[in-house]
Amino acid sequence: IDLNNDLVRLQDDEAREVARILRELTEKLRGSAAPIREAAAVMARLDVIFAKARFAIDFDCCIPRFSERRLELKNARHPLLIDVLRRAGRAVVPFSLTLDNETRTLIISGPNTGGETVTLKTIGLVCLIAKAGLPVPFESAELPFVGQVLADIGDQQSIEQNLSTFSARVARLREMALDVPTDSLVLLDEIGSAT
Repeated sequence: IDLNNDLVRLQDDEAREVARILRELTEKLRGSAAPIREAAAVMARLDVIFAKARFAIDFDCCIPRFSERRLELKNARHPLLIDVLRRAGRAVVPFSLTLDNETRTLIISGPNTGGETVTLKTIGLVCLIAKAGLPVPFESAELPFVGQVLADIGDQQSIEQNLSTFSARVARLREMALDVPTDSLVLLDEIGSAT
């Protein structure tokens, strides 16, 4: 019992000493709070810059140019797809496209292998990535100033697609059509599904 009491007393003494040391250090640092906050902010900005650079190197990215209405992508690749296929020892098949004032609508059609949906997702994602100030995984890119990206991408494949699924889809499309600002990018996948 005496040894246990001594152990408890020593643990309490240790905890008090740790608290005293921390209070003393806090008081010494309190006068330097502003420079410490500034240093932490600089370190955070540098960390973001290095993260962007690492992303650009790892995914072979470019810095996009911005224009009023032109969307031009050369050898575009989805970053998540790059990462997944790289781990499997495979390469992404890139795509290129151009949309401008004369060509403002793109219809993608092909066999049901996922390339159309990946293309749509890549276009939407790159607009958001670039808007966030990040490099994009393309050989070159020119992007419009996009206020919003509105997407209805129907990845949910179901044997039981019925009227309620279609009706809900039409309601979403109606909302998008009524509320879409002129500077928006609208992505619609499998628009006729569930009919």
